Amino acid sequence: MIHRSKLLFTAPLIFAVILSGCSKDSSSPSEPQATAPTFPTLVFKGPNTTSTETNAQMIKSYASAVNSFTMMFVPYQQLPSTRDGNTWTWTYTEGTLTLKMTSVAQSDGTYLWKLILNGQDQSDGVTYNNWTGMEGSTSADGKSGSWKIYEENTTTISTDFSWSTTNNVLTGTQKEYTNGSSSGQIILVNNPDNTGEMRMYTGAVMTYKATWTAGGSGQWWTYDSSGTQTGTGSWT
Repeated sequence: MIHRSKLLFTAPLIFAVILSGCSKDSSSPSEPQATAPTFPTLVFKGPNTTSTETNAQMIKSYASAVNSFTMMFVPYQQLPSTRDGNTWTWTYTEGTLTLKMTSVAQSDGTYLWKLILNGQDQSDGVTYNNWTGMEGSTSADGKSGSWKIYEENTTTISTDFSWSTTNNVLTGTQKEYTNGSSSGQIILVNNPDNTGEMRMYTGAVMTYKATWTAGGSGQWWTYDSSGTQTGTGSWT
């Protein structure tokens, strides 16, 4: 299975090329860069606490990990794009590996995104033949969307992440897959008053839940495979 780190690994490389002024991408945008769609950004938060309690730290770490989904887009924003009709393309080449990010505007204002790898990754010798490693969509206002990440060099889904905003409540759902079949999910909720909630499921059964207050204190519960509570605790 391909890890997100594999799709993110080019970020520092692209930044280094941009800063050195030696980008291998010699193309120039066919229209002003400002016309290109805005790359999606996620800003999830965990509890506002300095507590070292394991659950509090786990939730904060997970929120940061969720936000990293959009890190793969950041370097491309600094590169020139080309436009063909309603499709924008950002291309980066490192050695014999080429990464191409595309965004296609839809008639309803949404955007379809795709990251395609082609060539050999010299860091591990893996060769790609126009493989789609990630694809997804975003709403016109960026307040909702979804991403699918695939197992390396396959069309088998590995991770599916979606988010939505309703009445200023931000909800993210990450579904994990094993051999293409859903194996569990995590739901993270951020309320406008800085309270929140996280739930974990194995299959359809909730095995973990945590909630926190605006001040950062919180409580957690664990459950077995039949849904019976097996533990609880709190942090301040």
